[in-house]
Amino acid sequence: GVGVSVHGHFRVATEKTVFAMPETAIGKWLFPDVGGGYFLPRLSGKIGYYLALTGCRLKGRDVLKVGIATHFVESEKLPALEKDLIALKSPSKEKIADLLNSYHMK
Repeated sequence: GVGVSVHGHFRVATEKTVFAMPETAIGKWLFPDVGGGYFLPRLSGKIGYYLALTGCRLKGRDVLKVGIATHFVESEKLPALEKDLIALKSPSKEKIADLLNSYHMK
């Protein structure tokens, strides 16, 4: 799912988020899917290479810190966020970004 979902414009993580590409931890014959092969080397520093080579899992805020998530929202606030997203009269990237920013925990 990561290879597909990571290309979305907005990616929300919570304290319960676990980012993993377990296929990379299984052995030398398995490697990230085409989506992972595209975004991992583009992460800042060498963290993408580390994740691809080790299969290391990231949790919560770390997903945001490395640039995989765009926003961090406490999981207890997700129902309210969903309600507010649905209530947007004419959703646009700007309006969605503003709403996500209002829930974003720094």
